[in-house]
Amino acid sequence: QVFHNLIENAVKYGRDGGTVNVSLTRNKTERTGSHSDRATVTIVDNGPGIAPEHLPRLTERFYRVSAEHSRRIGGTGLGLAIVKHVLNRHEGELSVESVVGYGTTFRVLLPAT
Repeated sequence: QVFHNLIENAVKYGRDGGTVNVSLTRNKTERTGSHSDRATVTIVDNGPGIAPEHLPRLTERFYRVSAEHSRRIGGTGLGLAIVKHVLNRHEGELSVESVVGYGTTFRVLLPAT
């Protein structure tokens, strides 16, 4: 569900004729004195980007950067809230970076076993 929502958003809200890249890396991290394997899935689009003032609220239920545009393409404002809750249940993390005019990067970090 996490990756379905993130990839669907990248396609829906990305640039017409744009690209969406998905990659997976696995790395060891040192957390509180112990080593753990982590998997990072990165979803990058070259869409219009998201203004910085919207980034902290993206995972709130029913929050939409552009309500009019979201309604037009069938968005409910629940996709990223679902992502956040699923990741919390699986000890995962979500980070978002975006540059207006250049695109958005979502990173999902999960324990790798």
